[in-house]
Amino acid sequence: MKKYIFLKLLFISLFCNVLYAQNDGAGNTGLAFLKLGAGARSIAMGEAFSSVTDDATAFIYNPARLSSGLKSNVSLMHNESVQDLKTDFIAAKFPLSEKFTLGVGLFTTSITGIEIRNIPGAPVDKFDSRNLSTGISLGYKINKNLSLGVTGKYVFEKIYVDEASGLAFDFGTNFSKDNYSLAVVVSNLGSVDELKNQSSKLPTSVRIGGSYRLTKDKFNFILGLDGFKVLDGGSFHINAGGEAGYKDFVFLRLGYQTEYDNKGLTTGIGFKYKSINIDYAFVPYNSEFGSSNTFSLGFNF
Repeated sequence: MKKYIFLKLLFISLFCNVLYAQNDGAGNTGLAFLKLGAGARSIAMGEAFSSVTDDATAFIYNPARLSSGLKSNVSLMHNESVQDLKTDFIAAKFPLSEKFTLGVGLFTTSITGIEIRNIPGAPVDKFDSRNLSTGISLGYKINKNLSLGVTGKYVFEKIYVDEASGLAFDFGTNFSKDNYSLAVVVSNLGSVDELKNQSSKLPTSVRIGGSYRLTKDKFNFILGLDGFKVLDGGSFHINAGGEAGYKDFVFLRLGYQTEYDNKGLTTGIGFKYKSINIDYAFVPYNSEFGSSNTFSLGFNF
């Protein structure tokens, strides 16, 4: 009976996570939270961000871009999504030298208050499902155009009373010249322990992206395009997004993601005042799944 209860609860918890990352090898890989994005700016732009990120979100999207844009940055994010899924992210980056930039990050997801039932009727207890990824990134600037990066991270999941952990690595590269940038990123290479005698694979994925920046008078524009795929059974997604800024103060963002059953359009807005960025992203879902709301705060110095 206890085994039956656990398997039932495991299915419910995993189902809640998979809802947000459909068509990405859900039947073949575990730790679905590693496929989620970070930062309201990125999410609003459809996560077409591997060649765009220039703050501490490079910890998630491309460690090679740690040396791009802002020299030092602290980024915080909170997201509330379908099935009471909550996501939090905090990261920082700062230069070690002219060629090396260090990044650190912490990414967590949780679903609280999942009910336990032995038989149909009132719940006998409740439990939480929690996931965590934390680690260190290092970006190396080979020259003014080319950079490389690597992230090493510890991953952890807990469902009911059972836990599993492991190590994963991300590798990225970025080439920038004039107003163009190109990026290639391989993420989540590694392994994780068994959870309740059930083994799972990390969702190893590949991103290939490009972006173009344009400044004209008081306006600045960014267009980004990423191809994203989880290698083991995932669909190939095309993520497209854009940002229009005025006076480096207010920013409007729009994006679109293909090959997801329950989402496509993304949108958001951002404000910048001196060294502070405030951003918001809204993602509507199909089939009465509700919506996702993301808030971010950034400090630049």
